[in-house]
This record gives sequence, structure tokens and C-alpha cells, in this order.
Amino acid sequence: MSKFDAMAARLEAAVDDQFAMDAMYDDGTNPPFPVRVIIDLQVEQRQAFETNMPANRDELEIRKIYVARPKRKHKVVITDPTWTGHTTWTFDGMITDDGYVTRHWVNGSSS
Repeated sequence: MSKFDAMAARLEAAVDDQFAMDAMYDDGTNPPFPVRVIIDLQVEQRQAFETNMPANRDELEIRKIYVARPKRKHKVVITDPTWTGHTTWTFDGMITDDGYVTRHWVNGSSS
């Protein structure tokens, strides 16, 4: 492993340790399975909903090693005991896919 690859692996592990949380991915068809996700709350969006007024949406990042192609209406249920926000997140649309991580708009609900 090159020095760059080793440093990148350590950086990814540090980001995961600091920001990611345990969750269960549920596609509604197969049994739910464990994943790690990062949730960003109330991210400002410009030009949302056919207007220039800013809107705030929740966003979720998930690595493609867990789910290669997350789909709209699939769910993530937070199992992390330190989390105090919504527990169920429903995918509402993809924002980006860099080949390793996908970022999605999500709608949260408490269960």
C-alpha cells in the first residue's frame, strides 16, 4: 500500500469515527441490514422548489460499499443510542454520486 493510500485510509476511518453513525438500511423488500451513514441537518439549498428563496433540507451520505444504488423511498433507521433526532430517514432524491459515496435528500420522522 502506498503512503497516499495509507493516509487516505486513516483519514476515511477518522471521518467515519467522528461523524458516521450506525443504522439499518431497509429497501422494503429484503431484510434490513447494518450500514454507517452521515446525516447533515438543515443544509441550505438555493433555487429549490422553483424559487430563488433558500430552503433547508436534511441530507444523508452513505458509502457505496454498503449500498451501491440507494433508491427513492428506501429507508435508513438510526440505531445509534447517542442520536437524539429523527430515527427513520426516507430517501427523497440523489444529490451526488462520486463513485464511492452517494449523497441524498432525506425526510426524517420519529418512530
